Amino acid sequence: MTPDQIIATVMALLSAAPQAAPSLALPGADPRYPVTLDACPRPLPAGEVEGKTVICGHVSVPENHAKPEGKKISLAFAVLKARSLSPAPDPLVYLHGGPGGGAVKDLWSIVVPIFDRHRARRDVVTFDQRAAGISSDMVTCFDTLGANIVSLMAPGKSGQDPEMPALVADCLAELKAKGTDITQYNTTQNAHDTQALMRGLGYADWNLYGISYGTQLALEVMRSAPEGTRSVVIDSVFPPDVRGYDENVKPLQESLQAVLDQCAADAACAKAYPDLPATLDRVAAKLQAAPIPAARGRAAIDIRALADLLDSRNGSRATPGITAHLPLILTELDRGETTTWDLLASGGTVKPPSTAERLAPFAARLTPEQKALAALLLEQASAAKTTDLARDGALSALSDSLARSAAGGTDLAKRLDAEMTRAIIATGSREAMLNFVRAYAALATRPASRDAFATLVRDHLPAADQAPILALLDLMNDADIRAAHAAVSSEARTAYSSIVFLLDLMVIACQEDFPFNSRAGFDAYNATLKWPWLMASAKADTSAYAICPMFTPAPRAGFLEPVHSDIPTLVLYGLNDTQTSSADARHAAETLSHATALAVPEAGHGAVIFSDCVKDIGLAFVERPETAPDARCLADLRPAFVLPK
Repeated sequence: MTPDQIIATVMALLSAAPQAAPSLALPGADPRYPVTLDACPRPLPAGEVEGKTVICGHVSVPENHAKPEGKKISLAFAVLKARSLSPAPDPLVYLHGGPGGGAVKDLWSIVVPIFDRHRARRDVVTFDQRAAGISSDMVTCFDTLGANIVSLMAPGKSGQDPEMPALVADCLAELKAKGTDITQYNTTQNAHDTQALMRGLGYADWNLYGISYGTQLALEVMRSAPEGTRSVVIDSVFPPDVRGYDENVKPLQESLQAVLDQCAADAACAKAYPDLPATLDRVAAKLQAAPIPAARGRAAIDIRALADLLDSRNGSRATPGITAHLPLILTELDRGETTTWDLLASGGTVKPPSTAERLAPFAARLTPEQKALAALLLEQASAAKTTDLARDGALSALSDSLARSAAGGTDLAKRLDAEMTRAIIATGSREAMLNFVRAYAALATRPASRDAFATLVRDHLPAADQAPILALLDLMNDADIRAAHAAVSSEARTAYSSIVFLLDLMVIACQEDFPFNSRAGFDAYNATLKWPWLMASAKADTSAYAICPMFTPAPRAGFLEPVHSDIPTLVLYGLNDTQTSSADARHAAETLSHATALAVPEAGHGAVIFSDCVKDIGLAFVERPETAPDARCLADLRPAFVLPK
């Protein structure tokens, strides 16, 4: 941000009317899908001003779009406004992954960093799909989760725990008793939700950008609710007609093959490592027979560790360069050496170079004055990064503080939480603490209420502590009570967030993808693996086969078939992606008559996350979807393989 932008942001925050409700000014809004505006999740990204640059709310849509007069459900959305004074009329709509991932709560960490440059010309809209993120409450079995909250808080809780199928069965029974038609929580309804949201917001046309499950949703929009969709980007593709659960090791195998192929296509790498596939096979056999024992201050290196190293390239850019080092790592392991493996594990390959190291390649041709000036500029650039972080933190803190003041709240909610925590811990009773945790979490499912907190205090805290805490409660105004309730809700949801995400995923996956996927299919596919030892990785997850029988399949005619469409589409797939298959991405493109498919080197799941090159390709495509974007920058992303010294 420039100084002028910082000043403008601060003045906008300070001048915002405390009780003013933001307006979207929707001249073409469809009254069938009414929109209500709500506070955005905080902290807001630095530089955003609620009600001006970012607007949040809920849209009401039918639980079953085939019965528009029936039960309604509410979906959370956010609109990041374009910075242009004359924006393009067709926004970009981000469709998150999962299923069950959510986007509104992740505006700062996901949506803004990935799609910010689109805002130079157009709005960016996103929403939490049904059974996802903030919208997941509609299929969250709070009574079941509350009754099991203590066990759910245990470290390492996952879908592979043996008690999980029974918990899911109890959850489904609770939802059914509450009148939730679980069969309507599916990708086709999500597709109609996408169109309904955009109509409710008053947009006539839009562009879709889906990542992971969001690609399957984008494809279903193209098939079931295409009206208004101008262009589509699908990134890390999961088509509806592939057996992604049976073949969940396939992307890992493809990503390993891509390393071998890229080395073979690189003259220097091919010369330095002329028989890399055979080296890989020998290393795998050795690690299976006799892992390298824990020593050197490092963990043991076994076949699972090798598979996990390959899989780790799928994630964020926190550890770049793994691909470039893999041929050397395999060659050293073949000799029983671990030098480069240990260097990678210690973070030595990603340590930022010092100023002297940056200047070293140019030292011979620089004068002392030039060296000093270059060093000064590099040091100032490093200091500027720290300044930028501090500035962003200050802007977010100011925004949050002003929002609390506008709501009329004080710090009493934090004091209440601290006093209740102190009192219950002081009992020293495990049983009392567990009962308090269950009752505390149960508040999240009820409306914010002073009486509910008072009952919690009287029923679960020691008598000697009750009077001062109840007195504190009496001092709290309505805004404080809402803040305290919001804190309870956040803490309770955090406690079982991983399980809620699993349930949100299974609600859709188990009804759509099973029994199309089956344990027999899983075993049959893995019997064909080129490298069976990849089954040692976490990708060989069979938990769905135990959980999905708890659901009744809800097949829909034609859903498990390829999507055919003429809508201009950009198909992206990362060569390091170990979650979705490169072959499946190309397969999806085959039935899209105006599709361009691009392989992205050194990108894992969500190729757009990994480079400015991919961000700019997507931006160019959305601007001119009828023209294949210039993708020459992809060549610069190819790994520079590390050669033996």
